[in-house]
Formats: sequence, C-alpha cells, structure tokens
Amino acid sequence: MATTSGSGPRPPKGRVGTRRPSRQRAGILRESIFGVNDGLVATVGLVSGEVLSHQPHGAVIVAALSAMGAATVSMGIGSFLASSTQNAFLQKQIRDQEAKLARWPTHERRHVVQLLSAIGLSRRTIPRAAREITQSRPRWLRFMVRERLGVHENQWESPVVNAVVMAAAVVVGSIPPVVPFLLPLSVAAARNVAWGASLAAAFAIGCGKGVMTDSPRLKSGVQFLLLAGASAAVGASIGLLLGQAGA
Repeated sequence: MATTSGSGPRPPKGRVGTRRPSRQRAGILRESIFGVNDGLVATVGLVSGEVLSHQPHGAVIVAALSAMGAATVSMGIGSFLASSTQNAFLQKQIRDQEAKLARWPTHERRHVVQLLSAIGLSRRTIPRAAREITQSRPRWLRFMVRERLGVHENQWESPVVNAVVMAAAVVVGSIPPVVPFLLPLSVAAARNVAWGASLAAAFAIGCGKGVMTDSPRLKSGVQFLLLAGASAAVGASIGLLLGQAGA
C-alpha cells in the first residue's frame, strides 16, 4: 500500500487519488463564496447591533475588528480541518477497498462483473473486460474505487490552500461593513455607508457567483442581497432592543 510521509496511506500515484486542478478550483470557489459571505453577513449584523445599541464610535470599531480577526482565524482553521477530514475519509475508503481485494478476490471479481453490467456492457464483452481489469491490482483498485465507491481522482483538495482562501475571503467580505467606521464620519453616517456598501457588495458577489457558475445572475445577486439584509436586520433589531433597554 502506498504511503505519504506524515499524511497516512495514499493511493498509488497516477492510479487512485491523484489530485486534479479541476476539483481544487471548485474548492477555491466554494471557500471564496463561503468566506466572503460569512465575513460580510456576520460583520454587518454585528456593526448594526453595536450602532443601534448606542455604543460609542471606538467601541464599534474595536468590536468589528475583533470579530473580523476571530472569524478569519476560526473559519480558516475550520476549512483546514474540514478538508483534512474529507481527504482522510477518502483515504480510509481506498484502504478498505484495497484490503477487500486482497482478502476476498473472488467475491470482488463478482462485483466487477456486476458493475460492468450496470455500466451497460454487453454479456459477450463483460468477461473479457473483467479479466483485463482484474489482471492488474492497481487497475482493479482504481476501477473499484471509482465505480463502486464513487471516489474519483479529482476529489482531493489541499487543506492549506482552502484554509488560506477561506481566511482571505473572510477579510475581503468584512471590508464593506468595517471600513466606513474607520473614516472620518459620524457614527450615523458610517452606519448608513456600511449598510449601503454591504448590500451593494452582497449583490455584486451574488452576481459574480452567477457568472462563475453559469446560473441566473440576478437571482443569485438578489439571494445574496436578501441574506445580507436579513443579517443586518437581525443585528439592528437586537441592538435597538438593547439600546432601548439601556444595556
């Protein structure tokens, strides 16, 4: 069984589990959207609550920057752990399948025949194809992992890349609701600019996602806009209640 130092057993190179750019690009897109959305939505909700609970300008800045820093670290670590766990689970599935080939080869050959039949090969073709597949253990393993487990070679992602992308995306998403409070504006003016910038950014991000995924841009933009607006409304409502209560 092939191994990679420090990361546990890995499939043979060029056989099963070879990392492919297509999946990593998908992972980068997922982490980018997730991170930007989290940074934007969570931060606009926070600053809305802080402002409407009548916190001083400095306190709003401290709370916003602290929340942004904490979210950046926590989301980056969370992305790293999630990607590492996914890779480890895929490795376990491959190890288990490799052990089955060694322990019950006759039984696993029957599975090859069943899988070939499910693919749609003719009865005349299946015996020859099954022999060709099972003559090579790496080829057999790759076939079983792909066709039986549904694990493909482009499902591997880099936890480090995903973590860095996630952390950077959180920072980018936090910029629209935070920067207005760093400008020489009154709290009320900064609040209004933050709300407007955040909603505009949410709509732009949603439209961008629509472009990248070839889905309706307007629908995607409105979806992101509503999420950011809902977060701002929740934060504002809580802040308003606390402010009225004299908290």
